[in-house]
Amino acid sequence: MVKIYKVPHIKCEGCASTIERALAGLSGLTATQVSLPAREVRVEFDPACLNEREIGRVLTAAGFPPAA
Repeated sequence: MVKIYKVPHIKCEGCASTIERALAGLSGLTATQVSLPAREVRVEFDPACLNEREIGRVLTAAGFPPAA
């Protein structure tokens, strides 16, 4: 499954690295791509192992809450 999260607080490469590190530990995540210009995080994941709410929780805990 692919989900794109709008994350308005992404400002720099450091932000992107923080997001990638935070998501890297999630079981079931297969790919992460952060777009600075679009301020988006694109994730590919296995919905049998991981759900959208957990991804949003990890983004928020890392300091980058997705837009509602």
